[in-house]
Amino acid sequence: MNVAIPTEQKQMQSIVEKVRSGERLTREDGVFLYQSDDLLTIGQLADEVNRKKNGKKVYFIENMSLYFTNVCEARCAFCNFRKDQGDEGAYTLSGDEMIEYVEQHIHPGVREFHIVGGHNPHVPFQYYIDSLKALKERYPNVTLKAYTAAEIDFFARISGLSYREVLQELMKAGLESLTGGGAEILSDYYRKKCMSPKPMFRNIWKFTGRPTSSVCARIRRCCTGRSKATKTGSTIC
Repeated sequence: MNVAIPTEQKQMQSIVEKVRSGERLTREDGVFLYQSDDLLTIGQLADEVNRKKNGKKVYFIENMSLYFTNVCEARCAFCNFRKDQGDEGAYTLSGDEMIEYVEQHIHPGVREFHIVGGHNPHVPFQYYIDSLKALKERYPNVTLKAYTAAEIDFFARISGLSYREVLQELMKAGLESLTGGGAEILSDYYRKKCMSPKPMFRNIWKFTGRPTSSVCARIRRCCTGRSKATKTGSTIC
């Protein structure tokens, strides 16, 4: 007796065979996997490919998380970091002050500075550029991973520059990659519910994440969903 095998199961089996034989998947295969809810099979295949390429090796980057300012115009419902200008505990550090802090905590294993902070409307865009310059001049061999897509949008608003121009200026100052987070909530409903009421355009996430962009192709973006960072902690990308 012939048993009818669902088309979806046949296509998944075909993909499994391609993966295990090292054959490149097609665009159609990718669309099928994207739409599939068979996460166990997809995860198993990903693990097989990873182990085949990397064995049981896991790679870490030891970094320092730096926060130049906690003054922020945004009022995200989940944030316990932000302050208003003049509040107790509010601060905005200069480049020299941050270097003084780094000198007290850095050690030879640190390879990256992970920099995020408040959307401080009381300082110009040049402040953020100078912050990166100060760090890069003092620590030229440490990678600067700085600012979320939300901050790029904020910089564009306070400077009058386009996203591209903002990124170009930051790259001149030493920016080498963007941090994840800040603009990944693409649902207007949830953004209004828990994020700042100020506008955040989804185009910035599309722009900064677009690998074919002449500017953004040079910026490696690391998703914080796969990162674990502390003051002198480790980041897995």
